[in-house]
Amino acid sequence: MISSVVSIQVSVSAIEAFCHVVPIEVRSIFKGYGLLPAVIRTEAQTGNWDAIGQTRIVHLSDGSYAQERLTQYHQPHYFAYVVSDFSGALGFLISSATGEWWFDRDAAADRTLIRWKYTFMPRSWFAVPLLWIVNKFLWAGYMRSIVSNVQTQLDARSID
Repeated sequence: MISSVVSIQVSVSAIEAFCHVVPIEVRSIFKGYGLLPAVIRTEAQTGNWDAIGQTRIVHLSDGSYAQERLTQYHQPHYFAYVVSDFSGALGFLISSATGEWWFDRDAAADRTLIRWKYTFMPRSWFAVPLLWIVNKFLWAGYMRSIVSNVQTQLDARSID
């Protein structure tokens, strides 16, 4: 397993942050980073993305896609999903990945801490060194870019 964790603080409540992030239009935050493609659309989504077992297919700007399945949903504190069936180059390296998001309110600071952990499950031990490089030098930066986009959206909501 190879993981990265990023976090941000936002000026909205945990429930507001959770209700914004869980059903977010992923193409509005996954805009690409270096060699990593942007999300261009989702399709075949089952449900409102608010119950364990719901799925969708995420299409990327390089023509590849993967399936996401919601595995945990504990409003307003935590949700998790598994990404699998990767097409394209990642499919040779990764058997699956897990995304986990936590939303913790800091009442004293009147802020919410959002943490996102992403864990890759390598397809084989041969994939580990290359996946480690991708994670360290590309994916971690992509994650920071994504949570920055989330922070921008949520901070704009707190002004309204």
